[in-house]
Parts: sequence; structure tokens; C-alpha cells
Amino acid sequence: MKQKNPLYLVKGKTVHPTHTVWEYVIEKFNLRPVINILFQLISFILEQVKDYPSFVFARNFIENIIEKLQGMRARFS
Repeated sequence: MKQKNPLYLVKGKTVHPTHTVWEYVIEKFNLRPVINILFQLISFILEQVKDYPSFVFARNFIENIIEKLQGMRARFS
């Protein structure tokens, strides 16, 4: 199914099509390194889970991040 009005990101002299608003925002503000660091941080925390208290901490940490991202999504939608 072809998208009716695709988004285009202009960086310098190049034009890149984007598929979603989030992809556009990530590329426009060059947030890819921040997202990579966030994924590495979450991976590190999950690797440290050895017992129930550390699991609870990891779960609360990830839920907190998800809530903040959903709040940002609500503001931009």
C-alpha cells in the first residue's frame, strides 16, 4: 500500500523519505545516538538482573521511560 503524503527530510543537499513522524523527528534532530545509548543502558540494566529486587528496579526503570515517551508522544500528536 502506497502512502499518500510521504514525509521528506531535507539535510543539506540530500532529501530522504521518512515513513513515520517519529522517524522524521529522530532524523531531523539527530536523536539516533541518544536512542542507541538508551537501548544500551536498558540492555546493561537487564543483564544485571540476578534476583527479584533487581528485577523490580529494572521493571520500574523501563516503565518510567515508557511513560515519559508516551507523554512526549501525547504532546506532539
